[in-house]
Amino acid sequence: MNLIESVCDHLEFLGLGTCNTDETAGDLFWGILPDAPDRALAVMSVDSAFGGSAGGARIQIFTRGEPGHVREPYEWAVEVAEALEGYSGFLSGDGPMARVEAVSTAEGCGVDTSGRCLYVSNFRIWYCG
Repeated sequence: MNLIESVCDHLEFLGLGTCNTDETAGDLFWGILPDAPDRALAVMSVDSAFGGSAGGARIQIFTRGEPGHVREPYEWAVEVAEALEGYSGFLSGDGPMARVEAVSTAEGCGVDTSGRCLYVSNFRIWYCG
């Protein structure tokens, strides 16, 4: 399992959504932010560094809401940031041990062509030995 998939699973473990899989239509995605569903969260890799490097790995987490809803995707972004900021432990309870630092959180990206508000948060993650 790669880092962004582990983070996505961790967010599901914390009750912040459901990972989208072949068997389950969820609202948490990793590596892609599909056009549907309207309410969605995507964990994306920003660079090719890995969590064991001195600089850590950089990821972005996008939250998007229903058309015309501003508060809900913002509050979701804040919940995610609060859950991850300063986290040090096992991702998903039994995944890799990691330390997370929030770089910036819940920054507005405007609306997409479907009128859905989008927010982004940036994090650094280090694997702990």
